[in-house]
Amino acid sequence: MSSRVARTASWAILVAVWLGTILAYPSLPPVIATHWNMNGAVNGTMNAFAGAFLLPLIMGVVLLLFVAIPYIDPLRVNIGYFRAQYETFVALFMLVFALIQATLIAWNLGAPLDPRFIILPAIGVLIYYIGSILPKTRRNWFVGIRTPWTISSDRVWQKTHELGGNLFRILGIIIVLSVFVPGLALEIIVTMLVVIVLGLVLYSYWLYEEERRA
Repeated sequence: MSSRVARTASWAILVAVWLGTILAYPSLPPVIATHWNMNGAVNGTMNAFAGAFLLPLIMGVVLLLFVAIPYIDPLRVNIGYFRAQYETFVALFMLVFALIQATLIAWNLGAPLDPRFIILPAIGVLIYYIGSILPKTRRNWFVGIRTPWTISSDRVWQKTHELGGNLFRILGIIIVLSVFVPGLALEIIVTMLVVIVLGLVLYSYWLYEEERRA
């Protein structure tokens, strides 16, 4: 997807989310479900106004940040080398969260659906795509696995992101398949993510020290 098409899609998705939420809001009950556990049971609620408009508001703020990053990053020239992938990620991010918002609204309007089978696969696809673009990124201050050691060396950045890309793709597949594993706790998925991130931080440090000694 070209950068221009992806940017247009991101804004179109945001507008559609706001319009859909505004139209659906009068039909929502006073208190709505906003969170479900891995078994599909509601474990979080909010009043209708906050619950309906919180996610669209967050999406708008995050999109503005995504738009600003290529212009405010001190290493902005490097973002230009993977700008199309970056803009496609932003559009996919907006699409996934629009799907989450649509699921939230539909469930609270009485639609017979299980949010797990929509939200988890969508997040898994997003994580998988992150893994697919990590090896294509270049050093910058906002996008990717940013540690003092990856920022300091192109070689450390590249090798860390190659490994990170593989690990995030695996995690994305696990998240998609997790809907078919009864009783799987969300804490297990979060723990896997934390282990991957910490492992990549340590790996980048090891690579940098290896490079420095050489």
